[in-house]
Amino acid sequence: MTMRAAACLFCWLGATAAQDRPFRVQTKVVQVPVAVSDKRAGSIDGLTAGDFIVLDNRVAQEVTLDDFGTDLARISLVVAIHSSGTSKMALAYIRRIGGMIQPLVTGVGGEVAVVSFGDEIEWLQDFTTDDEKIRIAIRNLKPGSSAGARIFDTIAGAVDRIRLRKGRRILLLISQSNDAGSRTTFHQAAEAVEREGIEVFAAHYSAYAMSWIAKPEDFPEKPDLDQMFFTELARIGATNHVKALAQATGGSDYPFARQRGIEIAIGQLGAEIHSQYILSFPQRQNTPGMHQIEVSLPGRADLRVRWRRAYWVDRTVPAQ
Repeated sequence: MTMRAAACLFCWLGATAAQDRPFRVQTKVVQVPVAVSDKRAGSIDGLTAGDFIVLDNRVAQEVTLDDFGTDLARISLVVAIHSSGTSKMALAYIRRIGGMIQPLVTGVGGEVAVVSFGDEIEWLQDFTTDDEKIRIAIRNLKPGSSAGARIFDTIAGAVDRIRLRKGRRILLLISQSNDAGSRTTFHQAAEAVEREGIEVFAAHYSAYAMSWIAKPEDFPEKPDLDQMFFTELARIGATNHVKALAQATGGSDYPFARQRGIEIAIGQLGAEIHSQYILSFPQRQNTPGMHQIEVSLPGRADLRVRWRRAYWVDRTVPAQ
């Protein structure tokens, strides 16, 4: 799914949601994380608020550039890890990256929560700044016995946990690319993260591809490869759900297949999060529903810009 397609999807979601449900009171400041890179994917430093043009439903906004030292920039991160039976090989790699999360992604002032999901969803660690607790939660991940991947249900639960927290709110999905077994729909999950201004980043893998490159000594209990093969084949051609969610919220998707791949993904995630420009503007348009955000750098066609694509204005419910 392209960014343009993702934006169109959320425009449609906004129109339907505005008709079908009551709305909450919306914050009056809109925060827009923006990643700027050159054609070689190197991050660009030194830009100012005046270098950007930000449109809210095609209306230019006066933006400020938030300081990374403020509470607005403090990170709350949910790490959601797929742990079904088909993820056994990936978990052998993922268990080793717990010590990378705080130093590279959140920093010492940020907080991390860890949740695993397959057919069941289990919160392994609530928000903490304790690096050792983060390491232990990820190191002790255990695979389930089924092939479920309730990505959308996990997102819904993560949104409930993170939505009232101050500062930057980020969800990292380490998972296969597509949902399997959720009651929550893709549209509902996408609306939830957009509505709450949560950035989604993803590190995704193919369990089937991993079965071909795995080293026997890494996996003393190798899963049934035939089962994994047919499970993965059934999903070929389906939308890459995690990539679509990442693009729509301004995040990135990092595919991996080996230990070095997941380590590079975490490093790239940390580098991107800490090189983003955090633009904000006061909400002056009160039209209920989804507002599309557009960000550009006039005169800098050599640079690539990625940003949060939308925010929501909620209709105030009249007092009874």
